[in-house]
Order: sequence, then C-alpha cells, then structure tokens
Amino acid sequence: MDSDTSRRRGARSALIERLRRGDIDILVGTQMITKGFDFPQVTLVGVILADLALNMPDFRSAERTLQLLTQVAGRAGRGDDPGHVMIQTYAPHHYSIRAARDQDYARFIRRELELRRELMYPPFARMALVRIEGTESASVGEVARRAAAVLVRIAKPDTLRVLGPAPAPIERIKRRYRWQVMVKATALRDMRAALAMMRAETTPDAERVGVRIALDIDPVDML
Repeated sequence: MDSDTSRRRGARSALIERLRRGDIDILVGTQMITKGFDFPQVTLVGVILADLALNMPDFRSAERTLQLLTQVAGRAGRGDDPGHVMIQTYAPHHYSIRAARDQDYARFIRRELELRRELMYPPFARMALVRIEGTESASVGEVARRAAAVLVRIAKPDTLRVLGPAPAPIERIKRRYRWQVMVKATALRDMRAALAMMRAETTPDAERVGVRIALDIDPVDML
C-alpha cells in the first residue's frame, strides 16, 4: 500500500478490507500503514531502513523516527497472540532507535532535550526559515548569500545563530531555484529585529533581479 497503488477512489479501503478478512497474509507499505489500523490477527511487523528519517534535514528527525517506530510496532500483537517487531537499521546505536526498541521514552526525552538545548533548537529557541527563490540559479544564490551576510553580522553565539545559506533540500520546484537561511534565537524580539534588517538591506536587490524572499517563523516544513 502506497500513494501509487491506492490512488484510485476506494482502492485503499478495499485493500484494508481484504487484510481484515484474512485474504492477505503480508502487507508491504509506506508510512501510511503505520498507524490507525487495528487488526488482531497481525503478529509480526518488520521495518526496513528504520534510520531513513534520521537523514532528513530537520531537527525533529529523531523524534519523528521514534514516533514512527512506536506507531508501527503497535500494529503487532493487538489480539490474543503475542506480537513481534523486527527493525532493520544501519544506525542501531542511535538513541531514538534504541529508545524505540526498549520503549524507554523518558531516556529519549532526556537525550533529545539535552541536544536541543546545546544546539539552540525549540523548545529552547525560536526559529525562522528565510526562503529565497527565483528562476535564475546564480541570482538566487547571490541574494541568499547577501541575506546570510546581514544576519551573520547581527548574530551572537548565545542568543542568535545563523545556518546557511544553502540550497534547499529540494533545490528546484516548478523551474524555480530555492535557497534558504535558518535563524535561531532565544528571544522572538531579537529574531524579528534581525529579519527586519535583513529584508530592508536585501529586498531592493532581490526585486531588481526577480528573486523572492519569504519568511517562515517556527517552520513546520523544513524542506
């Protein structure tokens, strides 16, 4: 089950009903099969490349990996028969994988909060993503570098940090090139002031070359 095989209307529900009746012995799928289903006859769950999400450019990747593994593990053993979960990973010693294996969520939280405090990530800081996009790659990169230079000039190690500039993880969408700069600050007021100065200094040049600058405060999507 994935977005391709269940694209037609009713295809997903029909597949689930076949599994519920026992017509299907093995269901292979993407993340869409990890939660929300209750099949008492399922006794084995296998996860391939469990560390894949850890490679995403998102500070929440460890948290999301733990959530995913916990959710999919919960599909096994929901009836009278015990369930088994097998996880394949290239990072068996990663703290999120080990926490999922041991179901030790308190240990995960302690480690995760320790890292986020050290690296200035939420809940210990606010974040902003400066998105720069346009049709010409060279112009987009140049505006991104100017924006980052302004922010770096204002940055302070303990209160405001800047990451980038860098091409977005998905660098080109619909023939438009995308770069980004990330700003982390312990105080929202300081971050807003830095972003306002950045826009004031870079927007005129950006408009001149047809480049758009957008701000996303506390972004949900890092891509």
